[in-house]
Amino acid sequence: MKSIKGEGGATCPNGCEPFEAEYWTLVRGDKDAELKEALLGGELNLISCPSCGEFFYHDRDIVYFDPTKELLAFVSPKADKKNFDEIKKKMQKDFDFLRKNLAEMNITYSPFYLAGMEELKSLLEYDDYSSCQSEVIAASAAQQGFKIVPLSPAEARVKGYPLYLPVAGDKYDSASVVKAAEALLAANSSLTLLSALIKDLKSGKEPPARL
Repeated sequence: MKSIKGEGGATCPNGCEPFEAEYWTLVRGDKDAELKEALLGGELNLISCPSCGEFFYHDRDIVYFDPTKELLAFVSPKADKKNFDEIKKKMQKDFDFLRKNLAEMNITYSPFYLAGMEELKSLLEYDDYSSCQSEVIAASAAQQGFKIVPLSPAEARVKGYPLYLPVAGDKYDSASVVKAAEALLAANSSLTLLSALIKDLKSGKEPPARL
């Protein structure tokens, strides 16, 4: 499945005559880096009125999909606090349809339902931050002689954990993960994703299933 562009009516905020404009309805983040960058830069689906030249965003719904990161998001620019529940029901139906017709993609993780492009932008920025921290954690673990255990990207995102958990020794349990994580955090206090992990495991939670 590729990124998809559609065409639909657009209404200028200055009250000019409506016009037809192209817009992206589905973005494959793993295949179209330029579209992802346009989204992060606030340029995706930014259109201009042919009458007055005003720039504004097309208000059609968009789906963002990156199976390599187990990330699926349905975004509605029209959503607000009053109508979000109703719009979310429609997005959930869209998800059921997509999952049924793309069974080969094996979408077993839950999607995000977002009210606007800013929420999607924040989600993607967090993912980039998480990926960078996770790579540093993996490299630091290797330097200190720890093993690493990869997690499901979807589970790591929801829990606020890194994509790789460091492990001291051969046994994968809370004690071995906490020991390794504390050592890495002591050496590099900027690895903040380890903090939530350590707190959860010390409170009695079990480490998540490895990928």
